[in-house]
Amino acid sequence: MFALLLILACCQQWSWPAESAAINEPVPILKSVAKQLSSGTYLFMYESADGSYREELGLVDSDTIPADGSLKVSGVYGYIDDWGQELQVRYKANQNGFLPHVRYVSVGNAINKSP
Repeated sequence: MFALLLILACCQQWSWPAESAAINEPVPILKSVAKQLSSGTYLFMYESADGSYREELGLVDSDTIPADGSLKVSGVYGYIDDWGQELQVRYKANQNGFLPHVRYVSVGNAINKSP
């Protein structure tokens, strides 16, 4: 047990911190919209200076059971990853669950990855 603790302590002491972008600096929001109707339906979106974005629409379906309706959500978000590739995720969520579709966009080519 002592040997395991000694090994873990040494590994932690000699490990390098992960490099990351300047996460302490705020990223300016270039565009932002948010709207909600009395029915519960909503829409929001934003776009930021670092290339990240998100749009989401939530629709209340009042024709379904239970009488208070069910929420159907769809949206898209994206960002530039650590390797400079744009990642885009389109998704839908409803009473059947959450269904994402991930797309990595490279110079004119897309690599699709879906569950």
